[in-house]
This record gives sequence, C-alpha cells and structure tokens, in this order.
Amino acid sequence: MKPQKKYIGMALDPIHVGTGGYRLGRVDNTIVRDKATNVPIIPGSSIEGTTRTYAAFALMENGGSIKGRQGINNEYLNCAGKDTDKREQCGVCEICIIFGFSKKDKSLHGMAQFSDAKILFFPVYSMLGPVWVTCPDILGDFGLTDGLSDENVIKTTFDVPNNRLNLGWLYLEKKNRFTIPDGTLKEIPQQIKNKLVLVSDKLFSQIVNSNLEVRTSVSIDPQTGAAQEGALFTYEAIPRSTILYFDIIYNDPNKFPAIPNNLRSISMDSIVENGLKLMKLLGIGGMGTRGFGRIEIYLSGSTSGGG
Repeated sequence: MKPQKKYIGMALDPIHVGTGGYRLGRVDNTIVRDKATNVPIIPGSSIEGTTRTYAAFALMENGGSIKGRQGINNEYLNCAGKDTDKREQCGVCEICIIFGFSKKDKSLHGMAQFSDAKILFFPVYSMLGPVWVTCPDILGDFGLTDGLSDENVIKTTFDVPNNRLNLGWLYLEKKNRFTIPDGTLKEIPQQIKNKLVLVSDKLFSQIVNSNLEVRTSVSIDPQTGAAQEGALFTYEAIPRSTILYFDIIYNDPNKFPAIPNNLRSISMDSIVENGLKLMKLLGIGGMGTRGFGRIEIYLSGSTSGGG
C-alpha cells in the first residue's frame, strides 16, 4: 500500500469552516485562510476530526473486526471524540490506532496524517457562464505544470470571443490555450475541465476572495415570529462546485511497537475512505442547518511514496 494518497473533493454545497467568533470587516463570520496566500482552505484538522467521526459511524454500521465488535455498537462513538470522564477512548480499536488517542496513562499519534485541503479550481461568473479559475502555483503543487509569461493575461481550455474574458469584475486578455494532460483528473466532471481559466498567482487570491459566497442570516424570536433585534449577521463560504485537493499519509503500523499485533494488518485507507464517503451526505464545517457542508471526495489517480 502506498503511504501517501491524494484525494480530490467537489463541494456539493457552500462550505463554511469558520475561524471562530466575529470580526470587523466585510463579513462577521469569516472562513479559514492560508496565512501565506490568503486563499481559503479547509484545515487538515477539520478533515481529520470529521473523518474520524464518520469512520466510526461506518464501522458501527458494518461491524468492526477488533475486540469481537459486531453490528451497531456505541463503543466506537466513545473513540470518535476526546477522552473524558464520561467517554473513554479504548486505545485498541481501529479508530484509536488510525486517528490517534490520548488517555491519562498513554497516548498514540494517529497513523493517518491529513494535509489541508486547498482550492484547485474555483468557480467564477463570466459573460460566458461559470468558469473555473486556477493558477500556476496551485497546478504545480498538485503535480501539473503550466505557466504565464505575463501576469495580466490568462490562458483557457476553451475559445473566447475577441480574446477578452471577464472574471467577476476583472476584464482580462486571453493569450493562449492550456490543456490538462490525458489521463489526469478523471474524477472531475468534463464540463468543468472544458471551462478552465489559468490566471497569475498574483491575481488568483484576489479573484477567489472577491467571489466567495456571502450570505446574511438573522435569528428569529420564536414568540413573535419576527427577527430578533441586533441578531443580523453575515458569513462567507467556499461556493458549491469548487474543486479541492488534499493528501493523506498512511504510516506503517509495523514501525510502532506499541500497536497490538492484531491491528497492524488492518486496511487503514479503506476505513478512512469509508468515513470520507459520508461527507457527501453529512458534510463538513458549520452552518449545516442552513444547507452548507456537503462535499464529495474522490481518490485521485496520483499517489507518491513507497510501500
């Protein structure tokens, strides 16, 4: 088994992974951003925590293989969260070994290490309908290569009338076409790959942050049925149909003597991927009651490392 796998996700709903609390600025509730690029991300800790819970759900439904667990069993839920006085992690099941645990007398680093999910293709409105924007730095990090000789021009995978295209409020000149190599990104719908726009690294952050989804909500007084005074707030989200990617490194349990022998042969990636599949139904991040959070995860054909 390859120790590192790359995954691609497509947002089925807007996704809001907040920074916590309110901030002064364009919106009250902002989302997490990369400190270097200011581009929104989904932190690896959020992916790991959500996957841990969903993997426990999947094991409860299918029946675990450790400790004779069969069928629906609440023991896995104890291991899906933190070790507390009311809920104790066992330290000897699939969830504890794959995602790690911390008890009063011992702890273990998780065998699965999650990277942050970064934006690969970002949807933007144009005069030709929705297009998906990326940049050379993002493509290079993903494992593809293409560049721009001029920061003020763009490349596209489609024809543009008069070689001019607007991306939101920006109006840019198209110079050349670019293509996605055959056999790559098979998981992404073809209609998205047919509408890709390559912009400069300098412009990418500005385009993304200018085209995030921003909504306004208000709390309702249940007694009057009207809006509560002072309860209006705004929040931003990564829009639906955004394509993201992240890596998971699967460490070799045989290199950790503290792990019981019967747990060294479990299919870690299968258990993790069963948890990832549930994000399509249960979502990730906040605002789930407002129709946010669902994301479909695919295993990319790109892997690295040695077994």
